[in-house]
Amino acid sequence: MSEAAAPPQRSESYMRGLVLVGSAGLFWSLGGLFFRFVEDATVWQIVAWRTFFLALSMTLLIAWRYRVAMVGVFRGVLSPWGLVAAVGTAAANTLFMWSLQYTYVANTVLMLAAAPVISAVLSWFLLREAVRPATMIAMAGVIVGVLVMLSGGLGINIGFADGFAVTFGERGGDKPDQWIGDILAVFVVIGFAFIVVAVRAGRSVEMMPCIVLGAAMACVVTATISLVDGAGLAISGNDLLWCAMMGVVQMTVGMALFVTGARHVPAGELALLSLTEVIFAPIWVWAFLSEVPVAATFWGGGIVFLAIVVNAMTGMRRRHPLPQA
Repeated sequence: MSEAAAPPQRSESYMRGLVLVGSAGLFWSLGGLFFRFVEDATVWQIVAWRTFFLALSMTLLIAWRYRVAMVGVFRGVLSPWGLVAAVGTAAANTLFMWSLQYTYVANTVLMLAAAPVISAVLSWFLLREAVRPATMIAMAGVIVGVLVMLSGGLGINIGFADGFAVTFGERGGDKPDQWIGDILAVFVVIGFAFIVVAVRAGRSVEMMPCIVLGAAMACVVTATISLVDGAGLAISGNDLLWCAMMGVVQMTVGMALFVTGARHVPAGELALLSLTEVIFAPIWVWAFLSEVPVAATFWGGGIVFLAIVVNAMTGMRRRHPLPQA
């Protein structure tokens, strides 16, 4: 006799979770487009205002979500692992904007897709957590993909039109300093990996308070730098609007959708659903701004994307084996 179908209520909550987590990726994917819409503000000014709006809106979200328990939620951030997560958040948020300044949006977000795999390997190295063989293979694929993407910024072109060929040309297409942004994106991924490891290691550490503290750190540091170098903090209304959109709409709304939907979706599927960010971020800047990266981005990004999908799917099968007849 076959197993009974899942209760309708459970099925509905699962579908709701899929929609919410997938929508979170859509909101996160808007960051590159919003950054490109900023006209005159410096990167330091952008980071300062973006993280200001992020810290403010995320604090309001936590207050609404936890109410009287809000103080207890923030207490976990004051632990050593909580501070590691906050510093990782500050560094990742700052370097993310600088990466977008130098390289294509597609390069940055495709490298960010490698964060789950790198987090797993970092957890093995620091916390001695077991790592599946499939994850180690995926890590090798991620390294290959990242190296291919980096090759585009260095003027190394890979083609298959007349058979496999490697040629050397102008660095980075229309972005001669692309290699700088690509390398910064690698450090962004490492920053996010440390956040994940810190949250796993510190049981009282929660993601949203870490984001608030990290955003506040980044805001203070970058605002100080902007004031010292003479740029100040005054920016146009247009630029302020898009900084607010990055902090509130892209980050806080996206995180609210993700946290709400993640309760109803198995952990193994979250990595796959979050890839909506990787898929749509390059589409937005292509559709609105005609930004098309170099060929190496497609080859390397495809390798990274495939490695992440295979790793997530094998993890799902391991956690949810097929019922025996």
